[in-house]
Amino acid sequence: MSPLRFARGILLGIAMLSALATASAIEDAELEDLEIDPEVEYYIRLHTGDVYTGLLSTVGTDGRGAHVSITTSAATSKIYAADIAWISTRDHAYRARNRGAVLPTAEAIGNDMYVGLTEVVLPTIGFGLFDVGSITLGRTLIPGIGMENQLSLVNLKATVHEDVNGLVEGGRQIYAIGFNGTWLNDVNFLGQVYGVATFTGKRARVSTMIFGKVVGKDDYTINTGSLGSSFRFPYANGTMGIGLMIDVRFPEFHDLRVLAELWGANIQRPSQSVFFLGLRTASTAVTYDFGLGLFPGGNLVPVVNFAWNP
Repeated sequence: MSPLRFARGILLGIAMLSALATASAIEDAELEDLEIDPEVEYYIRLHTGDVYTGLLSTVGTDGRGAHVSITTSAATSKIYAADIAWISTRDHAYRARNRGAVLPTAEAIGNDMYVGLTEVVLPTIGFGLFDVGSITLGRTLIPGIGMENQLSLVNLKATVHEDVNGLVEGGRQIYAIGFNGTWLNDVNFLGQVYGVATFTGKRARVSTMIFGKVVGKDDYTINTGSLGSSFRFPYANGTMGIGLMIDVRFPEFHDLRVLAELWGANIQRPSQSVFFLGLRTASTAVTYDFGLGLFPGGNLVPVVNFAWNP
């Protein structure tokens, strides 16, 4: 399969998933069973794509079915279950809160899951274990490279503590530890341990991360198949790295955010760090990341991610 046909197939799949994500609606029974906290702000997305945020009243029923009234800053509206694609508290509406464009945050996936695609060639799946564990799995599908030379990854994260942060009203502080295992070709295993802390505010999330390589060779040879010649990749055990991510939602928009990330695999070589700046659109169903990564040597690389939350 040619790279162009492969990319077209992936993009068609993304379009189909996006259409499915916005077409479903909840059942009357689901809305009737919803336990409403009258003092908590809720987030409702209609299958038309419209979004309402505000306080909810008790669920009622009439000849059209179950409905709920939501009071926003502008008005009070009655919304029927048949029109609702997703409903939950505002805190849970940002379903991509467990990750940035590249770096993980300390927040758990929880009782959720997602299917993602990074740079068109890396399919991933992420799911939570209770309110603590988060698991992400992925393997590249790069045309021109045999399956034995593709990249595979597994990321295991445990959110170990969460509390108010005392800095911003309603803000939280969350801490997690994790292990990331990557196969650079099937024979090259690379293992890292990390710790990450995330601080949240009304519209912003800031995550700081420290990680270290603990398993694997000190020097790797990467085979790129028919795409080019092999190359060496030095990365010694004991090497420490750091990461920083800032995630800010624009005040005028429900779903548009700016992402900035900085990560360096070796704190002793800051010139080899990578910087990413981009935008994220994140509804309760789909997430798109678009931006540019600045790599060592002044190389700019487009970064495009997609994720679907069933």
